[in-house]
Amino acid sequence: MILSCQQISLAFGTEVILDKISFHIEEHEKTAIVGINGAGKSTLLKIIMGELTPDSGEVIISRGKTIGYLAQHQDIHSEATIYEEMMKVRENVVRIYDKLRQLELDMKHADEDKLPEMYAAYDRLNHAFEQENGYALQSEVTGVLKGLGFTEEDFNKKVSSLSGGQKTRISLGRLLLTKPDIILLDEPTSNLDSLNETVILKAQKSDRICSHKEELFRLLSESVIISTFG
Repeated sequence: MILSCQQISLAFGTEVILDKISFHIEEHEKTAIVGINGAGKSTLLKIIMGELTPDSGEVIISRGKTIGYLAQHQDIHSEATIYEEMMKVRENVVRIYDKLRQLELDMKHADEDKLPEMYAAYDRLNHAFEQENGYALQSEVTGVLKGLGFTEEDFNKKVSSLSGGQKTRISLGRLLLTKPDIILLDEPTSNLDSLNETVILKAQKSDRICSHKEELFRLLSESVIISTFG
């Protein structure tokens, strides 16, 4: 068991949104939560994420597991290019890379007595870079973008010029780069045209996904649990 919801209940005033909802998800299992609008699907995901507190019940996540969440409405306001926006997810790795390059330049002009200290600093930075899989970062970002249907010619396009569907694909790509153990997707194909929806369907390779469309999970899941709330 990687995720479990036990007897989750929530009411807003006199309106009961969730009433004793229980389910669990195993490793390598994909789960769809399906219901009419207003049934509480998004509310349940927010409870799992800790953004809302239920009136009763609990959410149990396996020790050491991480969760990624793609909310319904994705409207990225950025003047960065598509590639730059993706690289922001790994800013810490980019900073280490910049320090390595700067240190290389500094060592070319450093006094000899300063070099041992600089070599030691370089080794520490390089080790940290390797631990973060920094040497594979560019190919990793490229692979995710191509998997989401972007071509290399698209990489230099400004995010601000993209359609809503393309921005959703960017948001999903950023989420995938964080490599969470559990991914929660809240209507990831809502309001997308057929092209963007097809790309999203093909791109979702993660093991644990919660969303709304039954057809989506019949295509993606090894096993599908469909619960209609309300």
